[in-house]
Amino acid sequence: MKKIVFLMAGAIFSSAILTAQSFTALYSFDSVKTTSGLTDPTPVPTATGVTFGSFSATGTPANPNAAARFSFTGWALDPSTPFDDVYSSLTGAINTSEYYEVTVSPLPGFTMTLASITFKAQRSGTGIRTYSVCSSADAYASNLSASINPANTKLSVQTGNIFFWNIDTTTTGQTGSTITLSGTDFTNSTSSVTFRFYGWNAEATGGSFGIDNVSFNGSVTGTTSIKTASNLSSFLIYPNPTTDGLFTIENNSLSSHSIYTISNLVGKIIYSKEIESSNFINIDLSNEANGIYFLNIKNDSGSSTKKITINK
Repeated sequence: MKKIVFLMAGAIFSSAILTAQSFTALYSFDSVKTTSGLTDPTPVPTATGVTFGSFSATGTPANPNAAARFSFTGWALDPSTPFDDVYSSLTGAINTSEYYEVTVSPLPGFTMTLASITFKAQRSGTGIRTYSVCSSADAYASNLSASINPANTKLSVQTGNIFFWNIDTTTTGQTGSTITLSGTDFTNSTSSVTFRFYGWNAEATGGSFGIDNVSFNGSVTGTTSIKTASNLSSFLIYPNPTTDGLFTIENNSLSSHSIYTISNLVGKIIYSKEIESSNFINIDLSNEANGIYFLNIKNDSGSSTKKITINK
């Protein structure tokens, strides 16, 4: 059985983690194929103190219509005359059951501030003409603050923070779509936030709406001083990845009780147990879905978090 060893230098983290650290997390969709399904298979971005979920599509056909970007068809139609470059001529309505979705979560012991989202948008010749971004902070009730930055004459923002594709004949990917995040919902938050990207006013059922190079920009701050514990300086997790959801933690130097917690990509804790001194801990996650999880071990000396993978 192959064992994977994680080695850490003792006490390399100190009160410095209490200072806000900026991050930029980029979704490139490089692993998306026309057969890859409703969830982006590309490895998610990483940042200290934050977990990023995978993008998924809801209300669309089962597979992307393009590779290396998140692009699907089947969006709400514009019943008016198609190919019109005048926003006021559009009469279609958003379908709130069709969207792309992703969740960003602070890890325990951290607060998260989200400042902005930027992304590239793309449509086919009969694709969507309008799109917007909402969040779970207000139960997706309103569009988030939208702008075009840097300026792009092919895109604009209309009343209600709605992005509009100005020129129908343009089908190449366009940069500039920017969402500005502010207020208490996105500042020093300890809660997960889910974002939804909506598209509508498509000119045909087969018309597409694609996003690419989605970047989340913000900062994270530790709420307590966290140091690497000397008795966690060397531990083994095996097998990792696990093919049956069962794995073992081995640490011959654990000398006091420790708390083991495992959370998923959206920050939900799926396992938590306090264990007295033990060299071997067996954990059963056989009922959990395939994917990436985060194991945190904490005792009186400090805390350590590592990534584990289930691939059944």
